[in-house]
Amino acid sequence: MNEPLPLLAPDSARGERTRARCHDRLAARRRRVEARNRQNPGAVAVERLLLAGVCLVYLISMAGNVLRVVAGG
Repeated sequence: MNEPLPLLAPDSARGERTRARCHDRLAARRRRVEARNRQNPGAVAVERLLLAGVCLVYLISMAGNVLRVVAGG
């Protein structure tokens, strides 16, 4: 009833196939992103500015919350 379980060993062939598939997908995604960036470099700049603006608003809001907690405590 209480038999020891067999030791598990990784399947190296399966791991290599998975790694190769991941590398292929990453390479394909990189090619798509690079192609999009070449087609419309202005859109990339707008995306970065928008993201920076959202981060700035978040940081200002977080700082306001911290100051409110510190001043109230």
